[in-house]
Amino acid sequence: MNLNLKDQRKEKYLFKTIYCGECKQRKSCGKLSRAFCCPCQYQMELEKAQEYSSYQQVYQRKVKEQQDSYQQLKLLREYSGCKQCGSKEVDAYDLFKKGQLICQPCLISKEGESSSPISFLEQQKWYKKSWGIDLTEWLENFSQLPVNKNCVDKWKRDRNHLKSCNCLKQKAQETYLLFSNSLKESEKKLKECQCETSKKVRVDYLDSAASGWTYCEKCETKIESAGHHGVIKNRNSPSFWGLEAKEKVLCGNCLEGKKEGMPSLRKAEFNRYRKTGRL
Repeated sequence: MNLNLKDQRKEKYLFKTIYCGECKQRKSCGKLSRAFCCPCQYQMELEKAQEYSSYQQVYQRKVKEQQDSYQQLKLLREYSGCKQCGSKEVDAYDLFKKGQLICQPCLISKEGESSSPISFLEQQKWYKKSWGIDLTEWLENFSQLPVNKNCVDKWKRDRNHLKSCNCLKQKAQETYLLFSNSLKESEKKLKECQCETSKKVRVDYLDSAASGWTYCEKCETKIESAGHHGVIKNRNSPSFWGLEAKEKVLCGNCLEGKKEGMPSLRKAEFNRYRKTGRL
């Protein structure tokens, strides 16, 4: 029994240290995500779902992805290798995002970093092992790639399958329904949200010692946190001085420009802080 209580205390302590990776102000209850609070996670899902708001939109995206993949593989197949080092491995990011063949080993030597390497030989082995097709023959004989393993299996049973293939439409429909249903499920869970909002504004950055810092929302002056608590000091909060401002964190100089709006007692205290160098 004592062990269970000890574990519970430990879990409670760990839970207290987990704040949303997006807004930094709420402890995640875990209904939607451990890394993000429910409101932020739902907002991100909502924004992502805009890209999949209709079946036609999803289908057009899938068609473009298929066309791009086909062209990228053709580029890889025709690539004779780097003129400098002879390597046939190219940078995956440049290929997929820019449609460019940049030698990955040379890119590392020049810039010290790169994304993962990719080569036609590697892709050929993957298609042979996973889908059982010869990629070279496929690119020579067909103007499109198979959609998935199921599409390949249908083609093996019926060589005319590609002429009337609906696999891409089915995949688009499944993707659309997946996002649509996922959003509906998240909406239900959002109503059960138990995320806790921090009473004080938390800093954006923490170091290994749990001390932190953030920046003035007006002039971007660096502002240290209140010890190891991960929150800003009261003196950097406009509300602490009785101000109604859209900013939640301000440095002393920016607060100085707003002090005429402070209540008289708060204004006197603010002037004392400024004279003693505390702000």
